[in-house]
Amino acid sequence: MAKAEDQAARLARLAREVRERAEAHDLAADGAGASDAHHHPAEAATDADARERELQAHLRLREEEERLLRLAEAAGRGEYGVCVDCGDAIPDARLQIVPDAERCVACQEAASRGHRR
Repeated sequence: MAKAEDQAARLARLAREVRERAEAHDLAADGAGASDAHHHPAEAATDADARERELQAHLRLREEEERLLRLAEAAGRGEYGVCVDCGDAIPDARLQIVPDAERCVACQEAASRGHRR
């Protein structure tokens, strides 16, 4: 069980780190959404594009945080490291490199191509 606890703690730590990175992209928290009465339409468009990129980064990081927290819970139950598609164990080496992997390499490759094994 110590391994499952170690995995859960590692995933929870990674989730906290992702949350901290997401907070750096949180436009609502820093008031970046407030208008500063732009002087030129091109500057307004550039600012809108920058805000959109920040929002996308924030949302991607929040999704990653949620996935890591979900996997930390699975690790606590001893269910971490099982491929969601085929049910086989995901190799430890893959989990060390990609701690939020939910699929084995073969199933991930198939999913990336739009197929299921």
